[in-house]
Amino acid sequence: MKLGTYLLAAASLAVFLPATAPAEVVLKLGHVWPASEIHSKSAEMFAQDVEKATNGEVKVQVFGGSTLGSDRELVEGLKFGTADIWVGGAGVLSAASDTAKIFTQHFMISDIDHFKKIYAGPIGREITDSIKKESGYQIISYWLRGPRWLTTKTEVRNPGDLAGKKIRVPDSPVFVKSWQALGAAPTPMNFGEVFTALQQGVIDGQENPLSLILSSKFSEVVKYLIKTEHVYEPIAVVMSTQSMAKVPEKYRQAVIDAANGRALEFAATEVSNGEQAFLKELKDQGMTVVDVDKTPFQTRVDPVVEQDFASLKPLYQKIVAQGAGGSK
Repeated sequence: MKLGTYLLAAASLAVFLPATAPAEVVLKLGHVWPASEIHSKSAEMFAQDVEKATNGEVKVQVFGGSTLGSDRELVEGLKFGTADIWVGGAGVLSAASDTAKIFTQHFMISDIDHFKKIYAGPIGREITDSIKKESGYQIISYWLRGPRWLTTKTEVRNPGDLAGKKIRVPDSPVFVKSWQALGAAPTPMNFGEVFTALQQGVIDGQENPLSLILSSKFSEVVKYLIKTEHVYEPIAVVMSTQSMAKVPEKYRQAVIDAANGRALEFAATEVSNGEQAFLKELKDQGMTVVDVDKTPFQTRVDPVVEQDFASLKPLYQKIVAQGAGGSK
């Protein structure tokens, strides 16, 4: 082939060859919920919005239903690279940060408006900064979650009814200390094991927000729904400093913005509007609602901050002061 003909052919071929695609960064996001759970859907929205905002150069693969491990394993995996983003109850971070123990102090947050005031404001930023310094984990968003209710096989109306009852709690020192103070036998357990443990009588109850109680079909294995509303724990969207470093610098803010955009708004709307609908559906499924006087429960738990988490008392008091009426 003559040189001129060769060059012409090569030029013609180049017209049809695709341009080299930019290298993709793929981030693995793990959580423990079923696909029907509100925050599982928020995670999918977050992934979609990251890809759109970065023109496909950063993609988030979502692994739900504990497929990458339990909450604790996922958080640890952020450091080892087995996960890049974890979305879950913020209290799990307490294993790596003393400040994170604030998230699950019982009867600290009074209602949804109080929750938003704290986690969308300067106190939330203070908490985020402290946790990053203490642990290397960066919380990029706080998503609203409904208050936690207790579900049990037998009726509970006061702390005395909890004596010796095995109540599944997250693997968090605050939960363990608080439920010990209530007289129960707190039993940390991976969430994916809870339904079977209730079914087989290994535990007597568990506690979670209504949305998760509903999506996990706990009405099939427990009868009583106890309106304790003891914790308003945020859902944290978390990366490690190593995970964030994998994202090209020009797109890091886009990832943060995606976590605080449509996904955050969806969770807030669904939780705020859905609480009554969740409750009705659980009643329709045969659960009995017990509307307890929270005062004796709160009285049992009040000393926990002073006795076990004294370093958090100033922060705790600031949060409580922002609530309805300025106090609990």
